[in-house]
Amino acid sequence: MNTEPRPQRALRRGALAAAAAAVLMLLFGFAAPAQADDNPSTIANGLSNSRLYVTEAARPQASLDQNAVKASLDRNSDADIRAVVVRNGVGQQDMGRMLVAVKDRVNKGDTYVAITADGSRMTGISKMFDVKEINRLISQSAPGSGNVQTRLAAFSDQAERQADDKARSGMIGGFVTLGLVIVIMAGAFGAFLVAGRRRREREAQQMADLKQGVEEDVTLLGEDIAELDLNVMDHDLDPDTRHDYERAMNSYDEAKTATERAARPSDMENVTTALENGRYHMTATRARLAGEPVPERRAPCFFNPQHGPSAQDVTWAPPGGVARSVPACETDAQHVLKGQDPDVRMVPYGDGRRPYYDAGPAYAPYAGGYYASYGGLDLLSGMMIGTMLGSMMSGGYGGYGGGDMSGFGGDGGDVGGGWDFGGGDFGGGGDFGGF
Repeated sequence: MNTEPRPQRALRRGALAAAAAAVLMLLFGFAAPAQADDNPSTIANGLSNSRLYVTEAARPQASLDQNAVKASLDRNSDADIRAVVVRNGVGQQDMGRMLVAVKDRVNKGDTYVAITADGSRMTGISKMFDVKEINRLISQSAPGSGNVQTRLAAFSDQAERQADDKARSGMIGGFVTLGLVIVIMAGAFGAFLVAGRRRREREAQQMADLKQGVEEDVTLLGEDIAELDLNVMDHDLDPDTRHDYERAMNSYDEAKTATERAARPSDMENVTTALENGRYHMTATRARLAGEPVPERRAPCFFNPQHGPSAQDVTWAPPGGVARSVPACETDAQHVLKGQDPDVRMVPYGDGRRPYYDAGPAYAPYAGGYYASYGGLDLLSGMMIGTMLGSMMSGGYGGYGGGDMSGFGGDGGDVGGGWDFGGGDFGGGGDFGGF
Protein backbone atom coordinates (compact mmCIF):
# COMPACT_ATOMS: atom_id res chain seq x y z
CA MET A 1 0.00 0.00 0.00
CA ASN A 2 1.18 3.44 -0.90
CA THR A 3 1.67 5.40 2.33
CA GLU A 4 2.54 8.67 0.53
CA PRO A 5 0.14 11.48 1.52
CA ARG A 6 -2.55 12.15 -1.08
CA PRO A 7 -1.65 15.86 -1.63
CA GLN A 8 1.93 14.93 -2.46
CA ARG A 9 0.89 12.23 -4.95
CA ALA A 10 -1.42 14.66 -6.72
CA LEU A 11 1.30 17.29 -6.92
CA ARG A 12 3.74 14.80 -8.41
CA ARG A 13 1.24 13.62 -11.03
CA GLY A 14 0.55 17.23 -12.03
CA ALA A 15 4.21 17.93 -12.47
CA LEU A 16 4.65 14.88 -14.69
CA ALA A 17 1.68 15.86 -16.84
CA ALA A 18 3.00 19.40 -17.25
CA ALA A 19 6.42 18.09 -18.32
CA ALA A 20 4.85 15.75 -20.84
CA ALA A 21 2.74 18.57 -22.26
CA ALA A 22 5.82 20.75 -22.60
CA VAL A 23 7.64 18.03 -24.53
CA LEU A 24 4.66 17.51 -26.83
CA MET A 25 4.43 21.25 -27.43
CA LEU A 26 8.09 21.37 -28.37
CA LEU A 27 7.70 18.43 -30.74
CA PHE A 28 4.44 19.35 -32.39
CA GLY A 29 3.61 22.89 -31.41
CA PHE A 30 6.75 24.57 -32.82
CA ALA A 31 8.66 22.23 -35.11
CA ALA A 32 5.80 21.01 -37.21
CA PRO A 33 4.40 24.38 -38.30
CA ALA A 34 7.84 25.80 -39.10
CA GLN A 35 8.84 22.68 -41.01
CA ALA A 36 5.63 22.71 -42.98
CA ASP A 37 5.87 26.43 -43.81
CA ASP A 38 9.54 26.57 -44.75
CA ASN A 39 9.69 23.96 -47.49
CA PRO A 40 9.97 24.89 -51.22
CA SER A 41 6.62 23.41 -52.16
CA THR A 42 4.77 25.55 -49.63
CA ILE A 43 6.67 28.68 -50.65
CA ALA A 44 6.13 27.95 -54.34
CA ASN A 45 2.44 27.48 -53.66
CA GLY A 46 2.30 30.92 -52.07
CA LEU A 47 4.17 32.52 -54.98
CA SER A 48 1.95 30.97 -57.64
CA ASN A 49 -0.69 33.65 -57.12
CA SER A 50 1.34 36.39 -55.46
CA ARG A 51 4.71 38.05 -55.96
CA LEU A 52 5.47 38.01 -52.21
CA TYR A 53 5.57 35.21 -49.66
CA VAL A 54 6.52 35.68 -45.97
CA THR A 55 7.31 32.45 -44.16
CA GLU A 56 5.57 31.82 -40.84
CA ALA A 57 8.87 31.86 -38.97
CA ALA A 58 9.66 35.29 -40.40
CA ARG A 59 6.32 36.92 -39.69
CA PRO A 60 6.98 37.76 -36.00
CA GLN A 61 10.42 39.11 -36.95
CA ALA A 62 9.54 41.17 -40.00
CA SER A 63 8.18 44.69 -39.89
CA LEU A 64 6.46 45.22 -43.23
CA ASP A 65 3.18 46.04 -44.87
CA GLN A 66 2.70 43.05 -47.17
CA ASN A 67 0.07 44.79 -49.27
CA ALA A 68 2.42 47.74 -49.94
CA VAL A 69 5.27 45.41 -50.94
CA LYS A 70 2.96 43.38 -53.18
CA ALA A 71 1.74 46.59 -54.84
CA SER A 72 5.33 47.64 -55.52
CA LEU A 73 6.22 44.26 -57.01
CA ASP A 74 3.06 44.19 -59.12
CA ARG A 75 3.66 47.73 -60.35
CA ASN A 76 7.19 46.87 -61.50
CA SER A 77 6.00 44.12 -63.80
CA ASP A 78 8.80 44.38 -66.37
CA ALA A 79 11.35 43.11 -63.83
CA ASP A 80 8.85 40.34 -62.91
CA ILE A 81 10.16 39.72 -59.38
CA ARG A 82 9.04 37.04 -56.87
CA ALA A 83 10.22 37.76 -53.28
CA VAL A 84 10.46 35.47 -50.23
CA VAL A 85 10.99 36.80 -46.67
CA VAL A 86 12.67 34.20 -44.44
CA ARG A 87 13.58 34.16 -40.74
CA ASN A 88 16.71 35.88 -39.53
CA GLY A 89 19.91 33.90 -39.54
CA VAL A 90 19.34 31.89 -42.73
CA GLY A 91 22.57 31.58 -44.75
CA GLN A 92 23.06 32.91 -48.25
CA GLN A 93 23.72 29.50 -49.84
CA ASP A 94 20.62 28.03 -48.19
CA MET A 95 18.52 30.91 -49.51
CA GLY A 96 19.99 30.35 -52.93
CA ARG A 97 19.19 26.63 -52.97
CA MET A 98 15.70 27.41 -51.77
CA LEU A 99 15.16 29.93 -54.58
CA VAL A 100 16.28 27.44 -57.22
CA ALA A 101 13.89 24.81 -55.87
CA VAL A 102 11.06 27.34 -55.68
CA LYS A 103 11.47 28.80 -59.17
CA ASP A 104 11.48 25.28 -60.65
CA ARG A 105 8.10 24.68 -59.02
CA VAL A 106 6.51 28.08 -59.78
CA ASN A 107 7.72 28.09 -63.38
CA LYS A 108 7.06 31.78 -63.95
CA GLY A 109 8.81 35.03 -63.12
CA ASP A 110 12.16 36.33 -64.31
CA THR A 111 13.82 37.19 -60.99
CA TYR A 112 13.58 35.58 -57.52
CA VAL A 113 14.94 37.14 -54.32
CA ALA A 114 15.09 35.92 -50.74
CA ILE A 115 15.63 38.33 -47.84
CA THR A 116 15.86 37.84 -44.11
CA ALA A 117 13.18 39.38 -41.89
CA ASP A 118 15.53 42.08 -40.63
CA GLY A 119 16.67 42.92 -44.17
CA SER A 120 20.32 42.22 -43.39
CA ARG A 121 20.86 39.49 -45.95
CA MET A 122 19.54 39.20 -49.50
CA THR A 123 20.10 36.73 -52.33
CA GLY A 124 18.69 36.56 -55.85
CA ILE A 125 18.62 34.53 -59.02
CA SER A 126 17.54 35.85 -62.39
CA LYS A 127 17.34 34.97 -66.04
CA MET A 128 16.90 38.65 -66.96
CA PHE A 129 19.97 40.06 -65.18
CA ASP A 130 23.48 38.68 -65.17
CA VAL A 131 25.61 38.11 -62.06
CA LYS A 132 27.08 41.61 -61.96
CA GLU A 133 23.68 43.23 -62.44
CA ILE A 134 22.05 41.17 -59.64
CA ASN A 135 24.88 41.93 -57.22
CA ARG A 136 24.71 45.63 -58.06
CA LEU A 137 20.95 45.75 -57.52
CA ILE A 138 21.31 43.94 -54.19
CA SER A 139 24.14 46.25 -53.09
CA GLN A 140 22.15 49.36 -54.07
CA SER A 141 19.27 48.20 -51.86
CA ALA A 142 21.63 47.59 -48.87
CA PRO A 143 20.39 47.59 -45.24
CA GLY A 144 21.33 51.24 -44.76
CA SER A 145 18.33 52.11 -46.93
CA GLY A 146 15.87 50.87 -44.28
CA ASN A 147 14.00 47.78 -43.11
CA VAL A 148 12.98 44.76 -45.15
CA GLN A 149 10.02 46.58 -46.69
CA THR A 150 12.12 49.55 -47.76
CA ARG A 151 14.82 47.28 -49.15
CA LEU A 152 12.41 45.17 -51.18
CA ALA A 153 10.78 48.31 -52.59
CA ALA A 154 14.19 49.77 -53.49
CA PHE A 155 15.31 46.55 -55.15
CA SER A 156 12.03 46.35 -57.09
CA ASP A 157 12.22 49.93 -58.36
CA GLN A 158 15.88 49.66 -59.36
CA ALA A 159 15.30 46.34 -61.09
CA GLU A 160 12.40 47.82 -63.03
CA ARG A 161 14.55 50.70 -64.26
CA GLN A 162 17.27 48.23 -65.24
CA ALA A 163 14.75 46.10 -67.09
CA ASP A 164 13.41 49.15 -68.92
CA ASP A 165 16.95 50.22 -69.84
CA LYS A 166 17.70 46.74 -71.21
CA ALA A 167 14.47 46.82 -73.20
CA ARG A 168 15.33 50.24 -74.66
CA SER A 169 18.86 49.12 -75.43
CA GLY A 170 17.49 46.01 -77.09
CA MET A 171 15.06 48.11 -79.11
CA ILE A 172 17.79 50.55 -80.14
CA GLY A 173 20.06 47.63 -80.98
CA GLY A 174 17.26 46.10 -82.98
CA PHE A 175 16.71 49.31 -84.90
CA VAL A 176 20.45 49.67 -85.50
CA THR A 177 20.63 46.08 -86.69
CA LEU A 178 17.59 46.58 -88.86
CA GLY A 179 19.13 49.77 -90.25
CA LEU A 180 22.37 47.95 -91.02
CA VAL A 181 20.46 45.14 -92.69
CA ILE A 182 18.52 47.67 -94.77
CA VAL A 183 21.75 49.46 -95.73
CA ILE A 184 23.43 46.19 -96.64
CA MET A 185 20.42 45.01 -98.60
CA ALA A 186 20.15 48.37 -100.35
CA GLY A 187 23.84 48.23 -101.17
CA ALA A 188 23.57 44.67 -102.42
CA PHE A 189 20.51 45.55 -104.47
CA GLY A 190 22.27 48.61 -105.86
CA ALA A 191 25.33 46.51 -106.71
CA PHE A 192 23.02 43.97 -108.33
CA LEU A 193 21.40 46.69 -110.42
CA VAL A 194 24.76 48.16 -111.39
CA ALA A 195 26.13 44.72 -112.24
CA GLY A 196 23.00 43.97 -114.24
CA ARG A 197 23.23 47.24 -116.12
CA ARG A 198 26.91 46.68 -116.88
CA ARG A 199 26.20 43.14 -118.02
CA ARG A 200 23.46 44.33 -120.32
CA GLU A 201 25.73 47.04 -121.69
CA ARG A 202 28.50 44.50 -122.25
CA GLU A 203 26.14 42.08 -123.93
CA ALA A 204 24.74 44.86 -126.11
CA GLN A 205 28.27 45.77 -127.20
CA GLN A 206 29.10 42.13 -127.90
CA MET A 207 25.94 41.79 -129.95
CA ALA A 208 26.73 44.95 -131.90
CA ASP A 209 30.27 43.71 -132.66
CA LEU A 210 28.97 40.29 -133.65
CA LYS A 211 26.29 41.68 -135.91
CA GLN A 212 28.81 43.91 -137.64
CA GLY A 213 31.07 40.93 -138.26
CA VAL A 214 28.26 38.77 -139.59
CA GLU A 215 27.01 41.54 -141.85
CA GLU A 216 30.51 41.71 -143.34
CA ASP A 217 30.31 38.00 -144.19
CA VAL A 218 26.83 38.37 -145.70
CA THR A 219 27.91 41.38 -147.75
CA LEU A 220 30.96 39.55 -149.09
CA LEU A 221 28.83 36.65 -150.31
CA GLY A 222 26.41 39.06 -151.93
CA GLU A 223 29.23 40.82 -153.73
CA ASP A 224 30.58 37.49 -154.98
CA ILE A 225 27.17 36.53 -156.36
CA ALA A 226 26.69 39.94 -157.97
CA GLU A 227 30.15 39.83 -159.55
CA LEU A 228 29.35 36.57 -161.32
CA ASP A 229 26.02 38.02 -162.50
CA LEU A 230 24.64 34.92 -164.17
CA ASN A 231 21.33 35.09 -166.04
CA VAL A 232 19.47 32.16 -164.61
CA MET A 233 16.82 32.66 -167.31
CA ASP A 234 19.35 31.93 -170.05
CA HIS A 235 18.24 28.67 -171.70
CA ASP A 236 21.82 27.99 -172.73
CA LEU A 237 22.97 27.97 -169.07
CA ASP A 238 23.88 24.51 -167.83
CA PRO A 239 21.07 23.27 -165.54
CA ASP A 240 23.48 22.12 -162.82
CA THR A 241 25.23 25.48 -162.93
CA ARG A 242 21.88 27.28 -162.74
CA HIS A 243 20.86 25.06 -159.81
CA ASP A 244 24.04 25.78 -157.81
CA TYR A 245 23.81 29.50 -158.56
CA GLU A 246 20.15 29.67 -157.52
CA ARG A 247 20.95 27.82 -154.30
CA ALA A 248 23.76 30.29 -153.60
CA MET A 249 21.38 33.23 -154.10
CA ASN A 250 18.71 31.61 -151.91
CA SER A 251 21.29 31.02 -149.17
CA TYR A 252 22.33 34.65 -149.37
CA ASP A 253 18.70 35.75 -148.95
CA GLU A 254 18.29 33.41 -145.96
CA ALA A 255 21.46 34.75 -144.34
CA LYS A 256 20.44 38.36 -144.90
CA THR A 257 16.95 37.85 -143.46
CA ALA A 258 18.29 35.91 -140.46
CA THR A 259 20.80 38.69 -139.76
CA GLU A 260 18.09 41.32 -139.74
CA ARG A 261 15.97 39.28 -137.34
CA ALA A 262 18.81 38.27 -135.01
CA ALA A 263 18.37 39.54 -131.44
CA ARG A 264 20.81 37.26 -129.61
CA PRO A 265 24.18 35.75 -130.46
CA SER A 266 22.57 32.31 -130.66
CA ASP A 267 20.47 33.58 -133.58
CA MET A 268 23.66 33.98 -135.64
CA GLU A 269 24.10 30.22 -135.99
CA ASN A 270 21.36 30.17 -138.61
CA VAL A 271 23.11 32.99 -140.48
CA THR A 272 26.49 31.28 -140.77
CA THR A 273 24.89 27.94 -141.62
CA ALA A 274 23.23 29.65 -144.60
CA LEU A 275 26.51 31.41 -145.47
CA GLU A 276 28.43 28.13 -145.49
CA ASN A 277 25.84 26.63 -147.81
CA GLY A 278 25.97 29.64 -150.13
CA ARG A 279 29.78 29.63 -150.20
CA TYR A 280 29.91 26.00 -151.26
CA HIS A 281 27.39 26.48 -154.05
CA MET A 282 29.30 29.51 -155.34
CA THR A 283 32.46 27.38 -155.42
CA ALA A 284 30.57 24.69 -157.31
CA THR A 285 29.16 27.26 -159.75
CA ARG A 286 32.62 28.65 -160.58
CA ALA A 287 34.00 25.15 -161.05
CA ARG A 288 31.23 24.24 -163.49
CA LEU A 289 31.67 27.48 -165.43
CA ALA A 290 35.40 26.73 -165.72
CA GLY A 291 34.72 23.16 -166.79
CA GLU A 292 36.47 21.79 -163.71
CA PRO A 293 35.27 19.01 -161.39
CA VAL A 294 33.02 20.17 -158.59
CA PRO A 295 35.15 20.05 -155.44
CA GLU A 296 34.33 17.74 -152.55
CA ARG A 297 32.13 19.39 -149.97
CA ARG A 298 34.38 19.93 -146.98
CA ALA A 299 34.25 22.04 -143.82
CA PRO A 300 34.98 25.75 -144.33
CA CYS A 301 38.50 27.05 -144.02
CA PHE A 302 39.25 27.25 -140.29
CA PHE A 303 41.34 30.37 -140.59
CA ASN A 304 38.73 32.32 -142.51
CA PRO A 305 35.30 30.79 -143.25
CA GLN A 306 34.83 33.52 -145.87
CA HIS A 307 37.29 31.57 -148.01
CA GLY A 308 34.71 28.86 -148.56
CA PRO A 309 35.28 25.08 -148.45
CA SER A 310 38.67 23.79 -147.29
CA ALA A 311 40.98 21.95 -149.64
CA GLN A 312 42.99 19.91 -147.12
CA ASP A 313 43.80 19.52 -143.43
CA VAL A 314 47.02 20.99 -142.01
CA THR A 315 48.70 20.89 -138.63
CA TRP A 316 48.65 24.29 -136.96
CA ALA A 317 49.17 25.68 -133.46
CA PRO A 318 48.02 29.05 -132.18
CA PRO A 319 50.66 31.23 -130.47
CA GLY A 320 51.63 29.45 -127.24
CA GLY A 321 49.14 26.63 -127.95
CA VAL A 322 49.32 22.99 -128.91
CA ALA A 323 49.24 21.78 -132.50
CA ARG A 324 46.07 20.33 -133.97
CA SER A 325 44.72 19.40 -137.40
CA VAL A 326 42.47 22.03 -138.97
CA PRO A 327 40.78 22.35 -142.39
CA ALA A 328 42.27 25.06 -144.63
CA CYS A 329 41.67 26.50 -148.06
CA GLU A 330 44.42 25.93 -150.60
CA THR A 331 46.03 29.33 -150.08
CA ASP A 332 46.09 29.17 -146.29
CA ALA A 333 47.23 25.55 -146.37
CA GLN A 334 50.29 26.55 -148.42
CA HIS A 335 51.05 29.42 -146.05
CA VAL A 336 50.99 27.10 -143.04
CA LEU A 337 53.07 24.44 -144.79
CA LYS A 338 55.68 27.07 -145.62
CA GLY A 339 55.74 28.37 -142.02
CA GLN A 340 53.90 31.54 -142.93
CA ASP A 341 50.90 33.10 -141.20
CA PRO A 342 47.49 32.21 -142.67
CA ASP A 343 44.90 34.85 -143.54
CA VAL A 344 42.90 34.76 -140.28
CA ARG A 345 39.36 36.18 -140.12
CA MET A 346 39.56 39.26 -137.93
CA VAL A 347 36.26 40.39 -136.44
CA PRO A 348 35.11 43.55 -134.58
CA TYR A 349 35.92 43.37 -130.86
CA GLY A 350 35.57 46.49 -128.70
CA ASP A 351 37.65 49.23 -130.27
CA GLY A 352 39.68 46.87 -132.45
CA ARG A 353 39.70 43.51 -134.15
CA ARG A 354 40.90 40.05 -133.25
CA PRO A 355 40.63 36.48 -134.62
CA TYR A 356 37.05 35.25 -134.45
CA TYR A 357 38.12 32.26 -132.32
CA ASP A 358 39.52 34.66 -129.67
CA ALA A 359 36.69 37.23 -129.75
CA GLY A 360 34.70 35.93 -126.77
CA PRO A 361 31.70 33.68 -126.21
CA ALA A 362 29.37 35.75 -128.39
CA TYR A 363 31.16 34.33 -131.44
CA ALA A 364 30.55 30.70 -130.43
CA PRO A 365 27.22 30.42 -132.33
CA TYR A 366 28.87 32.20 -135.26
CA ALA A 367 31.56 29.51 -135.48
CA GLY A 368 29.10 26.74 -134.70
CA GLY A 369 26.91 27.60 -137.66
CA TYR A 370 29.80 27.34 -140.13
CA TYR A 371 30.67 23.83 -138.91
CA ALA A 372 27.18 22.56 -138.03
CA SER A 373 27.20 20.08 -140.95
CA TYR A 374 30.69 18.75 -140.22
CA GLY A 375 30.59 17.53 -136.64
CA GLY A 376 29.59 20.81 -135.03
CA LEU A 377 30.74 20.96 -131.42
CA ASP A 378 32.91 17.83 -131.64
CA LEU A 379 34.87 19.23 -134.56
CA LEU A 380 35.11 22.71 -133.11
CA SER A 381 36.25 21.59 -129.65
CA GLY A 382 39.25 19.86 -131.21
CA MET A 383 40.17 22.77 -133.44
CA MET A 384 39.61 25.43 -130.79
CA ILE A 385 41.86 23.99 -128.04
CA GLY A 386 43.87 26.84 -126.56
CA THR A 387 41.60 29.57 -127.92
CA MET A 388 38.99 31.65 -126.12
CA LEU A 389 36.14 29.76 -127.76
CA GLY A 390 37.82 26.45 -127.00
CA SER A 391 37.79 27.24 -123.26
CA MET A 392 33.98 27.29 -123.26
CA MET A 393 33.27 24.40 -125.63
CA SER A 394 32.71 21.95 -122.77
CA GLY A 395 29.66 24.01 -121.80
CA GLY A 396 28.28 24.21 -125.34
CA TYR A 397 28.29 27.16 -127.67
CA GLY A 398 24.58 27.87 -127.87
CA GLY A 399 24.33 29.96 -124.70
CA TYR A 400 24.94 33.69 -124.60
CA GLY A 401 26.82 36.03 -122.73
CA GLY A 402 28.18 34.99 -119.59
CA GLY A 403 31.14 36.49 -118.29
CA ASP A 404 31.43 36.66 -117.19
CA MET A 405 22.93 26.53 -60.55
CA SER A 406 25.59 24.12 -59.76
CA GLY A 407 26.95 26.18 -56.84
CA PHE A 408 26.56 29.42 -54.90
CA GLY A 409 29.02 31.99 -53.67
CA GLY A 410 29.35 35.62 -52.80
CA ASP A 411 30.68 36.42 -56.27
CA GLY A 412 27.79 34.78 -58.03
CA GLY A 413 27.49 31.73 -60.25
CA ASP A 414 25.45 29.97 -62.87
CA VAL A 415 22.19 28.33 -61.84
CA GLY A 416 21.64 26.74 -65.26
CA GLY A 417 18.88 27.18 -67.79
CA GLY A 418 19.80 30.83 -68.35
CA TRP A 419 19.54 31.81 -64.66
CA ASP A 420 22.33 33.71 -62.84
CA PHE A 421 22.89 33.95 -59.10
CA GLY A 422 23.97 36.91 -57.02
CA GLY A 423 23.89 37.82 -53.37
CA GLY A 424 25.12 40.02 -50.55
CA ASP A 425 25.81 38.80 -47.05
CA PHE A 426 25.43 41.41 -44.31
CA GLY A 427 25.01 39.20 -41.26
CA GLY A 428 26.03 36.02 -39.51
CA GLY A 429 25.50 32.54 -40.85
CA GLY A 430 22.61 30.23 -40.20
CA ASP A 431 20.76 27.26 -41.51
CA PHE A 432 17.56 27.23 -43.51
CA GLY A 433 16.52 23.66 -42.85
CA GLY A 434 15.19 21.33 -45.51
CA PHE A 435 17.36 22.44 -48.48
